[in-house]
Amino acid sequence: MPHTLQETVTTKRLDFREVGLREGLQSHGLVVPTAQKVEYFARLKDAGARELNVVSFVHPRTMPQMADAETFLRALGPLREDTVLSGVVPNDKGLERAIAMRAEGLLDTIFLIFAESTSTLAANRMTATHAELLAQIERGAARAAEAGLNVSVFVSAAYGCSIEGRIDPRRVVDHAARIWAMDGVGEIIISDSTGQADPLQVHELLTAAATALPTDRRLGVHLHDTRGAGLANLFAALASPFEHLVVDAAFGGWGGDWPFIPEAFGNVATEDVVEMLIGMGFDPGIDVAAVMAVTKDYANLSGRPIGAKLVDAEPIAWKRERLVAARA
Repeated sequence: MPHTLQETVTTKRLDFREVGLREGLQSHGLVVPTAQKVEYFARLKDAGARELNVVSFVHPRTMPQMADAETFLRALGPLREDTVLSGVVPNDKGLERAIAMRAEGLLDTIFLIFAESTSTLAANRMTATHAELLAQIERGAARAAEAGLNVSVFVSAAYGCSIEGRIDPRRVVDHAARIWAMDGVGEIIISDSTGQADPLQVHELLTAAATALPTDRRLGVHLHDTRGAGLANLFAALASPFEHLVVDAAFGGWGGDWPFIPEAFGNVATEDVVEMLIGMGFDPGIDVAAVMAVTKDYANLSGRPIGAKLVDAEPIAWKRERLVAARA
C-alpha cells in the first residue's frame, strides 16, 4: 500500500481520452466540414490519442455541429484501427443511431447521461426526474450492451449547479452506485459539467465514492477549467483511493459550455493535462507539440481564443529527457 502522497498519486493506472472532436467542436457556432474533422482526427491519432470521443447523436436542429455523425464515423473507418471511438447518446433515438453504427463496426462505446441537477436536464428538454432517468439508463445500457457497445454513464453536475446550488455528495455516491450495478454499464464518469468543483470537493467526493464503488475498476473523471481549478482538481482525483482513472481532456481546452450549460466553458486542455502528467512521471503517450499544432490550426479556423495555458510556452525539455530515459 502507498504511504506517501507521491506514491498514492504516481502509482495510479491512468488512461487518457480526447474529447475535443465532440465536446470542443460542438461548443462553437462554426460547423466544421467533415473532411476537416477527419484531418484533425488523423493528427490527434498520430499525436498518440487512442481513446477519442468524436460524435453526439443529437437532432441536427439542436446541434448542427454534430449533424454529420454517421458520415464522420464512416469517413473514420479506414483510420480507426487501434482506437476506441465513442459517442454521446442523449435519448432513445440517439441510441438507435449508435447501435446502427456499431452494426457497421464504426463505434465502440456510448456515453449515457445522468445529471444530479434536474433543472439542467429540464432546460435541455431531457428526462427531468431522477427515477425516470435511471430507468431510461437501465434500459438503454442493456440494449446497447446486447448490441456489442461498451457503456459509460456520465454522472453530471456532481459538484454543484448554478440553478440548484450545492449538490449533496451522498446523493451522487448513491446514484453512481445504482448506475454501476446496472447490467451493461462498464464505466462511471464523475463529471464537473458545471465547472464548479474545487480540489477538496473532488477528493472528498471520490473518497466517499470509494466506499460504494469498486476501486479497482476504471473510473472516469471529466473536469472543466471554467474557474481555473481544472488541473488542481485532476491532482485531487489522482490522490483519491481509485486505482485506475481515465481523464477526459479536449485539445485547446474548448468545450463544456454551449448549448447545455452556458457558464461552464472550458474543459481541461489536453496540452496542459499531458504536460503536467509528464512532469509528475506519467507517460500518457501523447506528443504535446503535435496537439498544440492542431489547437492553433483550429483557433485560426474558428477565431476562438485558445483555452489551454500551454500556447506560446514550449514543453519542458528536461522533463521529456527523463521520460525518454524511462522508456529506454
